[in-house]
Amino acid sequence: MEKVEELTHTGYIEIGDLTLYALVTKSGKRLITATDVFKAVGRSRRGKARIEGYPAFIGARNIVQFIDDDLKSRLTPVKYRAKNGRIAEAYDATLIPRVADLYIEAHDKGALTKPQEAVYRRSMIIVRSLAKLGITALIDEATGYQYDRESKALQKLLSAYISEDLMKWQMRFPKEFYEEIYRLYGISDKFDPNNVKRPQWIGNFTLKYVYGVFPEKVIDELRKRNPVKESARSTMYRGHKYFQYLTESIGIPQLDKHLNQLIMVMRMSSDHIDFDKNFKKMFAKELERKSIQDDIKNGLIPLFDDEA
Repeated sequence: MEKVEELTHTGYIEIGDLTLYALVTKSGKRLITATDVFKAVGRSRRGKARIEGYPAFIGARNIVQFIDDDLKSRLTPVKYRAKNGRIAEAYDATLIPRVADLYIEAHDKGALTKPQEAVYRRSMIIVRSLAKLGITALIDEATGYQYDRESKALQKLLSAYISEDLMKWQMRFPKEFYEEIYRLYGISDKFDPNNVKRPQWIGNFTLKYVYGVFPEKVIDELRKRNPVKESARSTMYRGHKYFQYLTESIGIPQLDKHLNQLIMVMRMSSDHIDFDKNFKKMFAKELERKSIQDDIKNGLIPLFDDEA
């Protein structure tokens, strides 16, 4: 049975004037959807005079002679499960710069037909756009996978030693969230992705912009369950993170969804003042509906697991 890859990260990358949908799978494959590979190369799926067994964007008889074994190994499409549950096809992302190189080589050797000259010009744009940042790094940045790569080895180790009951206590907020906060406040040089200790003002930022869209009574209950404590040095702190009290069925999915949207708003904002304006526009409805939802207010859905 042919393997179907499961997705972990998705995002859009820009190469020249192209916007392509990029995917990262559980096995670490970086992919571009089949449709966008054809779009990137500027070829239709129904190429003329092509050799059977090759995709249309590279199967023309005058082109195949330039395909080496390494490139040939990347031409097999990868099946993956899309977000809607359907099985779709994508290609190894490194295929795009490799195909671009092939058309450039074919052009330099005078092997292209006149219609293929347009593909050559597009290939030059692709190669120049990727000259400073490779496509793998581009995908990792666009999908947020770069922040998970470094923790994968640690995750495997923790999974071997820590029970499932304790795994939920690990970090929930992606590092990009904190990196964007530092950028918005003009202190990117102080961001250390390996330092999990954050200044107290970031806690206030999180309370306002992350938990600020949750129903007020939910926040009241979180404060009650996670009260402020005083250390031996008279430092005030909370014993846990708020998300550690959220339910897997309601609270965590809502938090994850909000974080994804919030990071998008952060990316499009120039500084923290601009971000605050964009936040109020993006989440206007949520802020207006801050009173507790009717079904929770009437006790139809428990807020916390131990109330079920």
